[in-house]
Amino acid sequence: MSVDQTTAEQQPQVAGRPPSPACARRCATAVGTPSDERRKMRQFLFTGFNAFGQHNSNNTVGRTSGRVTALTEIHVPGNENDNNIIIAISWRYTVYAKGIKIWLIGLLDSMPGECLELEAPMAIKALAACDTHCLVLLQNGELYKLPVKLDAKLQQIKLETPPNPPATATKRTIFGTAKASNGVSTVITHIACGSHINVAISAGNTVYSIPSCLHQFPQLQWRLKQLECGQEHALLLNANGDVYTWGNGLRGQLGQETLGVEETPQLVDALAGIKITHIAAGGWHSAAISAFGDLYTWGLNSNGQLGMRVMKPDGLLKEPTVYPLPQLHDLSACCGTSDDDVDLCAPVKVFAGSRHTVLVRSCGRLWASGWSAHGQLGIQVNSQYLDAFQAIYDECRDSEYSVICGPWSTLLVLSK
Repeated sequence: MSVDQTTAEQQPQVAGRPPSPACARRCATAVGTPSDERRKMRQFLFTGFNAFGQHNSNNTVGRTSGRVTALTEIHVPGNENDNNIIIAISWRYTVYAKGIKIWLIGLLDSMPGECLELEAPMAIKALAACDTHCLVLLQNGELYKLPVKLDAKLQQIKLETPPNPPATATKRTIFGTAKASNGVSTVITHIACGSHINVAISAGNTVYSIPSCLHQFPQLQWRLKQLECGQEHALLLNANGDVYTWGNGLRGQLGQETLGVEETPQLVDALAGIKITHIAAGGWHSAAISAFGDLYTWGLNSNGQLGMRVMKPDGLLKEPTVYPLPQLHDLSACCGTSDDDVDLCAPVKVFAGSRHTVLVRSCGRLWASGWSAHGQLGIQVNSQYLDAFQAIYDECRDSEYSVICGPWSTLLVLSK
């Protein structure tokens, strides 16, 4: 985002408790009113699309308006100060997990503000959300699917058995006896999904297009660092700093010279030799940050999500909408007053929604570019988008925080 496990086998569905009359209120208002002391310790700030009551601004008023245009404090189910809470955001619901508990809040069947609360068989390690379902990864490596419905049940996913690795020389002990082979580990360690793609990767470096086995990376001297999915494509970053992409690349989101569909992970040659440290997958665009603090973006730029101009300077003609190859950015100075100070605030992490991109710079300031029709950038803009990266939030500079981008929203989790 292990414990050894064999290939996942079908198990009886795990039923969630039917929502009680107080369930929606409990999920919508969290548990109790956080004291000032607790609120200082942990804070959740949300901006963006909220028409289905996925996020609440306080404990007395119901859901906030459908368009939250500034980072606003919300409350979440469970203990807000627990660092182990896991959150994933879709456009019509948000899913939370803590321990074995799962909460789905939003438009699940027919009404805004609906809530489903259920329990998993074991503590939850990771979540991934898309339009129709979310993926739930347990600490033991088992993988479940949860449909977005009020009467949903957890359904364990049976993954295809990976092929046997090619024969290699038998390892032997100092006494000459053969060592036992552990085979390919099938414990799932990473998950991600989009509206048309579902990906899981095992500890044995097997890539699954759930539930099918898609690709086998080397088991030795190859380690996965990060996995992200857009609506139709996937990005993978390994510990060496190499980026692989696959899926639908007709909008340039794969970073390949030729637009097309790639069935299996392909190295992004344009970034070869550049050590990448962080990646992001938007709806139809991608981004990466290098160890030198350089930002690269590629794919669809319909709303400035790449941080590049949508219109030419005269405002009459459009710039290219699709950039198939990674584009290196020359970011504006952040805290410094001259170009010499730019590197002091180099980007360190990048996140992406459907059509917006968020940067964390080394000074702690938050920058963003892209579509803002639903308030997902957290600032007022003259048009419905920004087509250049701009600072959007300064008050988190003295706090540790993480960023979660939904398709049309942005969530900050601050620890003070």
